Amino acid sequence: MDPSFPLATITPTLDAGVLQVLAATTSGCTAAEVHRRLGHGSDEGVRKVLARLVRQGVVLTETPARYPAYRLNRDHLAVPHIEALTRIRDEIVANIRTEVASWDVGPTHAGLFGSFARGEADSDSDIDVLLVRMDPPGELDEDAWLEQLDRLDRRIRAWTGNAAQIVDLTPTTLGLMAREADPLVASWRAEGVHVHGENLRDLLRRL
Repeated sequence: MDPSFPLATITPTLDAGVLQVLAATTSGCTAAEVHRRLGHGSDEGVRKVLARLVRQGVVLTETPARYPAYRLNRDHLAVPHIEALTRIRDEIVANIRTEVASWDVGPTHAGLFGSFARGEADSDSDIDVLLVRMDPPGELDEDAWLEQLDRLDRRIRAWTGNAAQIVDLTPTTLGLMAREADPLVASWRAEGVHVHGENLRDLLRRL
């Protein structure tokens, strides 16, 4: 699945992107604005999609100024389903949060990073997960922990069709990486989406 344009799951055409742009705003957009926010496709292609969606009643058109403005018709019965798909990234995060919270052997920290966290993932992207083991690590049931990671990997793939890339660290290793100014730590701190456990910034301060 393309988490940045989840509507492409059901309509792998320019329509998905146009609908995603319109679903993200309650104000009208001109065709040129839709094209600019979309960032791909041709101007003519966007105009043809808008015209088709207007005919279907999913999009309304107004002419408040020189150029027509388009907005999603939120009274249309199809639109709640369209909007639900545009929010699927939040649902992925919620599912991962619920899964990790149910573990018998919980992590000190769980978060998401990489292209998914930045909102730039596509259908070829992994869902990158950072897991920091419990502290002290001597209390960890290794077999149970690895079984949980394997289950999370399978569930992420089942939910999204994307592979999970799980980074599994001990607190000691994370602290060493931070002291050595590993660029990965800087990226986790800057772009990470918190999922469970201690906030990463707080954890890094005490390691």
